[in-house]
Amino acid sequence: MTVVIHHNPACGTSRNVLAIIEAAGETPVVIPYLDTGWTRPQLLALFAAAGLTPRDALRTTKSPAAEFGLLDPAVDDDAILDAMIQHPVLVNRPIVCSPKGVRLCRPSEAVLDLLDRLPSGPITKEDGTPLIVAKESALTDTPQIEESLLHAIDTDRLLSPTRADHAPRILLLYGSLRERSFSRLMTEEAARILTRLGAETRTFNPSGLPLPDDTGADHPKVQELRDLVSWSEGMVWCSPERHGAMTGIMKTQIDWIPLSLGGVRPTQGKTLAVMQVNGGSQSFNTVSQLRILGRWMRLLTIPNQSSTPKAFLEFDEAGRMKPSPFYDRVVDVMEELIKFTLLIREKQDYLLDRYSERKESAAELSARVAKRS
Repeated sequence: MTVVIHHNPACGTSRNVLAIIEAAGETPVVIPYLDTGWTRPQLLALFAAAGLTPRDALRTTKSPAAEFGLLDPAVDDDAILDAMIQHPVLVNRPIVCSPKGVRLCRPSEAVLDLLDRLPSGPITKEDGTPLIVAKESALTDTPQIEESLLHAIDTDRLLSPTRADHAPRILLLYGSLRERSFSRLMTEEAARILTRLGAETRTFNPSGLPLPDDTGADHPKVQELRDLVSWSEGMVWCSPERHGAMTGIMKTQIDWIPLSLGGVRPTQGKTLAVMQVNGGSQSFNTVSQLRILGRWMRLLTIPNQSSTPKAFLEFDEAGRMKPSPFYDRVVDVMEELIKFTLLIREKQDYLLDRYSERKESAAELSARVAKRS
């Protein structure tokens, strides 16, 4: 690109701007305007392109502007232009032109907007003030980090982990205790599909699970649920929609799952699929809420989901789901869940190896998570 700088070699700012242009790999056309002078059309064109008035471009310090009475607001632009032509030093500097525009480059950094590429640096002003930090230094200047705890990404562990030889372990939760519970029937169908795809499945029966905080975590049903969560590598949550939301039975199960158990987060890094059944028309309120909870529990919630409207029409008298696009969607969701689980489970420990948690002991982590929850 062609860059033109109207330059005053006696001006520190002008010299800084010239240095930046050259450091960016440009060989500018340097016009020593104190020697060449100005013409009226030239100044008018430059000022118009830069969005300046003659008064905006007037050099008010270290120039004879005050001596000539040009600082008086009553002096019009024509008079200022005439003075500039007679005394070129009255034009502030440097003015730089490039295909990207024209600008009076004060401060020096203003010239960066006119360049195709930034200088790699480092560049300092003549007074020693850093103007541009070296690109590498700027991008890695992180004094807040404890260097011994920031590890390079181990691509072998990430891309070539040791493969587990057991079947994917999937826990299924449902959100209704009715005798003919469609969320339970849906999880039963999901379990059959998951088994066909090579998974080992377990389903938790929420009957008898106490309300959160109504008893201690040593309650047998609470222990059963927590043991299953710890055993699992992925989960399926399926709830009816009641009053526009998941059921209390569903939420109770999730609320009994702790964020931390002895410094270990029992859900983080595991996969999750969400489904809902509806008594009426199709809705996505419940799956949306389940996704929010999944994120809160640090579960990797797969993109696909299932919402079945008028569920009472989708199951036969034996409690089996009829062939339909809704059933096909359940198959899709379970297939995707298995793929994500197989993709993630061997890498889970490494994916969850976080800088912030390397700075904490297990006791500190457990205390902090418990306090926030």
